[in-house]
Amino acid sequence: MTDFVLTTAESKTMLSHLALYGLAAIVEDGGLEDVRLSWTPGMSSRPVLSAPQADPETIGEIVRRHAARHDTPQSWPSRQISAGEQRALMSPRISVISSSEGWHSLQERRHDVLDQLTDARALLDLRLIAALGEPSYWRKNRQGQRLQDDGASRLEMQPRNQGSEFVGNRIRPLAAAVAARTAAAVSDGLLGHTVRDEIGKDRPDSRTPTGLAAPGPTDNALAWCALWGISQFPIAPRSTGFATTSGHIGRGTAGYFYVPVWNGRWSTARIRTVLASGQLSRYAAIGLSPSDLGRTSDDAASRGEAAREWLAHRGVTAVVRFPVHRFGSDSAPERRAMLGELLKTGRR
Repeated sequence: MTDFVLTTAESKTMLSHLALYGLAAIVEDGGLEDVRLSWTPGMSSRPVLSAPQADPETIGEIVRRHAARHDTPQSWPSRQISAGEQRALMSPRISVISSSEGWHSLQERRHDVLDQLTDARALLDLRLIAALGEPSYWRKNRQGQRLQDDGASRLEMQPRNQGSEFVGNRIRPLAAAVAARTAAAVSDGLLGHTVRDEIGKDRPDSRTPTGLAAPGPTDNALAWCALWGISQFPIAPRSTGFATTSGHIGRGTAGYFYVPVWNGRWSTARIRTVLASGQLSRYAAIGLSPSDLGRTSDDAASRGEAAREWLAHRGVTAVVRFPVHRFGSDSAPERRAMLGELLKTGRR
C-alpha cells in the first residue's frame, strides 16, 4: 500500500472530510484498485488515501483527467436549461420556473441527461446528481407557490445572489481550472505542497470552499474533490418538508453536519453505509435539545448509548459535528459549516 496524505486537511473542517471522500470516489471511478481511507493517529489527524498505485503522479493524472472530462461542451455540467441561458440544467437550486411548460421542458431535458449517463454507466456522475437533488416540483406552500429548493441537498450551499447556482458557478469553473493543470500540479495541491485558487483569484475572502469551510484561498483540486464528496451523502425527498440529507440533522437551512473519524482503513462502500446509518445520526444528536433539532420531543438521548456502542464496534473513534450558520442578507443568505466539535465514542 502507498499512502497519499492530504497534509493541509484536518478533521475539524467539513471540506477536509468531503475532499477525502471525493478523491477516493474519483480515483476509484478512474480505475485505481483496492482504495482505502484512513486518518493518521495523534491530535492533528490528517486524511489518508491508500492503494497499491497511490503515487502522486497517478493520483494527479486521474483527478486531472476526471476534471477534463467534465470540462467539455458535451458534459452534463455544460448543459444549460435552454439555449442562450447560462443556468445549468442539472443544478438542484435555480431561480423560479413559473410556467408548466417550463417545468415539463426542464424534466424532459434532465431525464435525457440521466438516460445518457445511464447508458454510459457513469455511476459516479449519477451518484453525485442524485445526491445533489433536483428543483422540487412537488412541494408548495399554502398559497400554492412552489418551494423549489426543498428537493436539494443541505450540503449544496452555493449562495443564490444574482442568479448564481451550484453547477454553473462552481462545478464548471473548477473543472476548467483543474483540467488546465498538469498532473503534478494537481497532486501538489492535494498534498498541500502548493495552494492555487484559480477561480477565487487567491483572494483572502475567496468563496471557493462553497460553505464547507471559512472563506479563503482554497486549492482548486482540493475543492473539486470536496464537491464530488457530496456524492457519498444520499438524500431522501419528502412531501412534507426539506429533503433529508445524510450527514445532516436539524432545521433545513441551519442545523448540523456530522461525519465519522475511525481507526483502520475503510473502503468507500463502508463509509457510505456508516454515513447513512441511523446510529451515526443519533449519536451526532447527543447533547442537542429538541428545538436544536427542529423536533417537539426527543428520544435520541435514550438511544445514544446503543448508537455509541454500534459505532465503536465498527472502529469509529469520534463523530465530528459541524454547526451550520447563516451569513449575509436574508434575500441571498450564505450558509457555512463552522469548525467541528469532536464527540468521542471511547474507542481508541
